[in-house]
Amino acid sequence: MLIAFAFALFGAFPVLGQFSAGLDLALPTGNFTNMASTGFGVSARYDAIISDKLGWTASLGYESYAGKTYTVNNVSIPFGNTSNVPIQGGIKYYFQEASNGFYGGLDISLNVLSTWTYSYNNGNGGGYSLVSDSNTVIGVNPGIGYRLPNLDFALRYNARGDFSSLGIRAAYVFGAK
Repeated sequence: MLIAFAFALFGAFPVLGQFSAGLDLALPTGNFTNMASTGFGVSARYDAIISDKLGWTASLGYESYAGKTYTVNNVSIPFGNTSNVPIQGGIKYYFQEASNGFYGGLDISLNVLSTWTYSYNNGNGGGYSLVSDSNTVIGVNPGIGYRLPNLDFALRYNARGDFSSLGIRAAYVFGAK
């Protein structure tokens, strides 16, 4: 609710910044590769200028990863889909004039993760039960990007413990100057 209010407030004052809507591709890294394959998502971002080359951002997104089956010691563990709702805030530093060209950025994120896995039943009849696991983790997301007047492309590493990924974002910037 607070995030929706913030987006509405900033949208009422377009002079302060710009919105973008993007498509995201996420490649799991580390332990996450055992349970998930390529992820796809969408995101909305608000960018505002602090000074000549420095800006701040706030964003909200949704990512979905297809599950994999992980085998260890001849035991297969099937994982279901994993979803993530990242809520992020951060800074951007433009190497040229603000809001154009190459930039580096750093976001801090709150990630609401939900995954499904199967658990072996030791009781009557054996078999598997579907089990949901949800948790919230803090992430640190350094990245680089390139901004054109109406387009923004970014590559970032989303460090979220066991749920880390390499992310690529292509976005359309509304109301670009």
